[in-house]
Amino acid sequence: MPRRARHLIPAGVPRRGELIAVCALAILVAHLLLAQLTLVLALVFVVVSKASRWRLWWLVAPAAAGLAWTLAVGPAHAAAGFAAGPSAILWHLGGGHLAGRAGQPLAGFGGARNWLPRQFPIALVCGAAEAALIGWLAWLHTDEWAVPPPRPGLIAAVRRAIATHVTRAGTVVTREGCALGVVPATGAVAELRWAEALRGTLVVGAAAQDVTLAGLQVVHAALRRRKPVIVLDPGGDPSIARALAAACLATGTPLVTAGLPADAGEAVHVAGTAAVGPTDAGTAAASRLWGRGTGRERQPGDPAATDLGGVVRERSAALLPAGSAELAASACAALAALAGDLRRIGVDGDALVWVPRGERVPAPALRQLLSDGPHAGLSVLVGTTSPAAAEELAGLAGTALIHRVADPGLAIGLAARTGTQLLPRPLAAALAGERPDTDPGPAPPAYPGGAVPGGAVSGAAVPAAAGLVPTPVVPARILLTLGQSEFVLAASWPRQRLIAPGLMVPARLPRTASRQAGRQAGRQAGPGEAAA
Repeated sequence: MPRRARHLIPAGVPRRGELIAVCALAILVAHLLLAQLTLVLALVFVVVSKASRWRLWWLVAPAAAGLAWTLAVGPAHAAAGFAAGPSAILWHLGGGHLAGRAGQPLAGFGGARNWLPRQFPIALVCGAAEAALIGWLAWLHTDEWAVPPPRPGLIAAVRRAIATHVTRAGTVVTREGCALGVVPATGAVAELRWAEALRGTLVVGAAAQDVTLAGLQVVHAALRRRKPVIVLDPGGDPSIARALAAACLATGTPLVTAGLPADAGEAVHVAGTAAVGPTDAGTAAASRLWGRGTGRERQPGDPAATDLGGVVRERSAALLPAGSAELAASACAALAALAGDLRRIGVDGDALVWVPRGERVPAPALRQLLSDGPHAGLSVLVGTTSPAAAEELAGLAGTALIHRVADPGLAIGLAARTGTQLLPRPLAAALAGERPDTDPGPAPPAYPGGAVPGGAVSGAAVPAAAGLVPTPVVPARILLTLGQSEFVLAASWPRQRLIAPGLMVPARLPRTASRQAGRQAGRQAGPGEAAA
């Protein structure tokens, strides 16, 4: 259930408005008499918090400054300066030596220019504390769905700049997984964790470039982590072969290629050439980002003859062609046999299987791979731009990495993966792009087991929540309008986790790898070709 607004003075209290007015007036009078500068600073901090929508943690900065100032001048001296003004005012109002001027109550503020600045050290601490209390009361008095989202502050901007620079420089391995980019709201690294990828990961988007680069980022991290990597290339695309070979060169990983087409094999072995063969925008961009070939590859034959067990044992990489139905079936059968062998001997393969073009592999083979892979330690990463393939695979993958999609039906299905929250019916209709006065129909049925993604109540219990209806945490229209490089990551295992939105930061390979690839290409090419 979402958090509802609560009030310190319950709404049913008689004469509640008059009571609140009396309390506010008493607080104002107390500040004017005892803490004048605290009142001014608290109002300034509240206005800054409202205008900037920063988290209340920013108030720690002025509070720490006030505390340091107090310690620097001495607590006794700071307390005496803070009490100087109130003492003079109370003395005047109590009939001090100015008793003859009792008709002028503001006369006690006459020396404010002398004692008011002395209140600054303690006033900074008290003003920040009061502003934090006011912000907390505003949050408490507002329904959860009506609280405006916080804006990124200076700390988030610095974290984002550092995370972007580090990731772009090639640091893709995190403590628990792979760095995909940054979370703009907090500046933290947006990562795909290996535990989440174990149950299968679906990378979907309308642009092939986004899908391919995301897959290459995960492959790069897996190679850095010394994980075995097996790539099924349904199209025999030379650009994917070049990018994989460059990543293997940068990480010192042997690459096994089996039965590649002529143009793809030439692309792997001959570096520095122009784009070879037909390719799409996604793989072309990957080729420009990650360079050319390595010259470290072996050619054992066809996919069925590839020793995938040796690939897992040696922690190396393999590229299996799957450009036809027969080759795809052979590659999937080899992976199924590998999974069976690993289960039989009780060994966790700790490997990554990447299928860049999931729509070109037979659906039954992919379903079997996603079903058997987790039990053998094979994390299957499937990329696709096809709405039909994405809808079929969305229910089988434990994690979805969603870029902008163009199909409304697919967007609705993927939005359900982001979890469910309860919102008022008019707000839910507005988020869905409907008119608030239209009837969206009956509440959706309960999810299996009576639970909804995100920890909300089931559809059967919705009528008990007055005026609230289940709504996806990330509406479908958001998935249809994601900007360039933006993505949504929704993981359901081992626990629910959502990044919405994240900003993709492509990681380049080290320059040493590109120079080494160029030197190897020059040695393989003839003198005339090298001069050309």
